Amino acid sequence: MRAFYADALKPLGYSELIPVPGGQLYGFGSDYPYLWLQALPEGQTANPIHVAIDAPNNEAVDEFHSTGLKMGGTDNGKPGIRERMSRQPYYAAFVIDPEGNNLEAVCVQK
Repeated sequence: MRAFYADALKPLGYSELIPVPGGQLYGFGSDYPYLWLQALPEGQTANPIHVAIDAPNNEAVDEFHSTGLKMGGTDNGKPGIRERMSRQPYYAAFVIDPEGNNLEAVCVQK
């Protein structure tokens, strides 16, 4: 999980800022840990979630998608314009992480 997120979030300007000793909790962000991930104890399960992360530009969305797939993620929506989900069109891509969570990189067209 840690390696997937470290590489997949890099194009969005995120890095691991706070590794908590014991390897069960990780804080990712650009200047502050905006996204916290916690590994589940062995044998425990949780429902998958959908997390959308702001991307600085369309190229970062593209790179997030390709890196996420290379790191073992599954395509859940190729990079492109999304018009149905918002009042204004935006550029986004979706990747299912190895744990089953849906990650979305979003660049709002300005």
